[in-house]
Amino acid sequence: MKTCSNCGVDLEGNVNFCPLCGEPHIDESADNIEYIKLRKQKQDEKHLTSIQKLSGFQKRKLFWEISGILLLSGIVVTLIIDLLDGNAVGWSKYTMTVCAVLFINTTLFCFCLNKPALLLLGSFASTSVLLILIDLFNGSIGWGIKLGIPILLIAYLIIYGLILMIRKAREKELNLITYSLIASGLLSICVEGMISIYNDNILKLQWSLIVLISVMPVSLILLYIQYRMKKGTDLKRFFHI
Repeated sequence: MKTCSNCGVDLEGNVNFCPLCGEPHIDESADNIEYIKLRKQKQDEKHLTSIQKLSGFQKRKLFWEISGILLLSGIVVTLIIDLLDGNAVGWSKYTMTVCAVLFINTTLFCFCLNKPALLLLGSFASTSVLLILIDLFNGSIGWGIKLGIPILLIAYLIIYGLILMIRKAREKELNLITYSLIASGLLSICVEGMISIYNDNILKLQWSLIVLISVMPVSLILLYIQYRMKKGTDLKRFFHI
């Protein structure tokens, strides 16, 4: 029995149109194959929502506009509540500062996605300003400059290096896992080292060494698999599948 190519309902006899959706029924012969493909493409486009029809940049721009409205609303609402509660700007300065930095980072993500260096540089600068302002709001310059910003700098440098290595990698999936594991181990070493120097003025490594030792064997195995694949051995032959 024939079925409708649009809704899938069974068609009886030699009907030319679907009784349910009205779609014309055309035999899938060599003469009609191109018309059927074009018709199917138009049907698929009809089922797409307005969001799905947008390009990647248009989706990011829409996300930026919605995020901006929400963050601006958060700033206004918290400021009004703070003023009504104490007739002065108090705790709301934290919320307003965080919302402003989030908006800057959202803007960078939406419009500088293809420029990772500019994206990370702008994000690092705005987040560093946030840490400094929090210190100032608390009445002193302390951990924000001495600890927060150095850790932030190392984290962004490792992320940038990770992006560059993955972009140059041949096997994206395996390299993403491998380089991410190595980056997490290095970041753990840097974070614990900086914290120990900040607190005790001496370099002490404990939990970060455990993290590094845990991820290195897996990373080495993945690197070996990639090496074998470069030599012409595919995954099926390697794992005897």
